[in-house]
Amino acid sequence: MGVGGEGLQMDPRRLNRLLDCLYAAESTAPVLRRLCRVGAEVTGGSGVGLSKFVAGTHQIVEASDPEARVVEQLQVTHAEGPCLEAIATYRPALESDLASGRALDRWPKFARAALDHGVSAAYAFPLITGGVAIGALDIYSGRPGDLEDNAVEDALILADLAALAIDRSAGDTGIEGVDASAGAAEAWAHPAVVHNASGMISEQLDIGVDEALLRLRASAFVMNVPVAELAEDVVARRMRLNAWGDHD
Repeated sequence: MGVGGEGLQMDPRRLNRLLDCLYAAESTAPVLRRLCRVGAEVTGGSGVGLSKFVAGTHQIVEASDPEARVVEQLQVTHAEGPCLEAIATYRPALESDLASGRALDRWPKFARAALDHGVSAAYAFPLITGGVAIGALDIYSGRPGDLEDNAVEDALILADLAALAIDRSAGDTGIEGVDASAGAAEAWAHPAVVHNASGMISEQLDIGVDEALLRLRASAFVMNVPVAELAEDVVARRMRLNAWGDHD
């Protein structure tokens, strides 16, 4: 998996594990909050935040907890930090020690303010969709040190999912309606509809059936609908999953 690309071309076992965690998370919590909370859990961070740029304005989207939201706000207030760097460069901005001279030169106001709030390290991963970096997923840690490779890989996938979820709120999920009036709704009651939908997606996107099922699960998660419901729409040709792009 390349760094800073877009789409969900990745280790299927890793994606499947993360989707299991996301679906097992508190079902009443909003999708983006679950992404933040699971992000903190799987990466070992003390908190995770999401922010985006809308019409040139930096806005907080969600956070795993109130303290993470406060630290996320520091990047907005001071107009500096790993989030903005990740968005500007389209690559992760990873700082293992905010007390270092390197970090204080890099983000003087944010680094000092974050240290005052007990944050010793910060790592940001860009949210890229349509070739544009629209925001970032930020991981905060109370201890200095590098993120482990597995945590980086998990964060890249979560950032991709977050980009899809934020696109959904803007009306673009990488899923397009084909014809909302095409055919009467049928009484789908058999789980075979999920397998049928996976087969259709596999043919449409020229990918394996197992990967197609993962795409279906990921799309259903970010849309906050049951997998079977989305599968029904795919089979009835009311919905089509688009290709999500390749990693560099």
